[in-house]
Formats: sequence, structure tokens, C-alpha cells
Amino acid sequence: MSQVGVREHGANAGPDVEKYIRFVGSPPGSAWCSCFVSWCFRQAAILTARFGRARSWSDARHDVWRAGRQLPGRPPPQQADVVMYTWGHPDICHVGFLDVWGTGPACQTVEGNTSGGKQSRDGDGVYVNWRLKRMVAAVANVVDDPTYTHRE
Repeated sequence: MSQVGVREHGANAGPDVEKYIRFVGSPPGSAWCSCFVSWCFRQAAILTARFGRARSWSDARHDVWRAGRQLPGRPPPQQADVVMYTWGHPDICHVGFLDVWGTGPACQTVEGNTSGGKQSRDGDGVYVNWRLKRMVAAVANVVDDPTYTHRE
């Protein structure tokens, strides 16, 4: 939450954005939603791989929610889990943090490289968003078991 309000200065640029991108070793100007997630986990002393690609966060071991349902035998989505979207692509292409799952049709997230509710596919900062759960492709539990391997 301390990063909410960070904004780009140019396309995928700016002091904080470039810090997230450098942290994972991605080239300058890269899409940075996953870089932001990796950087935040490290700041919270949760050791995960440094993923520069959103799709890297989803795997059979960590996913607790997929395709509109909680997976059998898995805990429900919780605060600080990684929430993932496909936005109509065949693969996961955007990630953020789950803040509040709740019982209703929407969940609250904190996402980097997003648009903060504006109708735009290009993100410009770190925002708190409300997302319909039906838009969520997957949720991964990282906090309870942060043992990811680097699969890029």
C-alpha cells in the first residue's frame, strides 16, 4: 500500500517504475506489473523468484482460485495473494496483489502498471482497484508458501 500513488514519468518509466524493472533484471521500458509484485514481496522479506512476466506467478502448486472457482483442498484467496488476469489473451498478462476478497462479486486489489479504473489498457501507476471476480483468471497463494522457481 505504501506504493499506491506511484506514477510513470513517460511510458513505463520514472524513478520508482525503473526501480521495479531493474529489480527483476528486465530491460528498461518493460511492462512492470510483475516487476512491482516481485519488488514488493522482497520489501516484505518474502523471498520469491524475481518474475518479470505475469504468467510466471501461476502454477499448480500455488494457485488457489482458477477459472471462477476455488480449487478443491486449497485455502480461499487472502490478502497479499497474487491475483492474475488474461484480459482476453490466451495467457496471463497482468498481475497485482489481492487486498480484500470478501463474499461479493468484486474484490479489491493493489496493482502496478494499471490505470486505476480508467478505461485504458495502458497503465500509468500503482492504484487500488475494484475488480469483478469473474475477471480474475487465477489467484496464487504466495504468503503461505513462497517457494517459486524461476520459469521464464
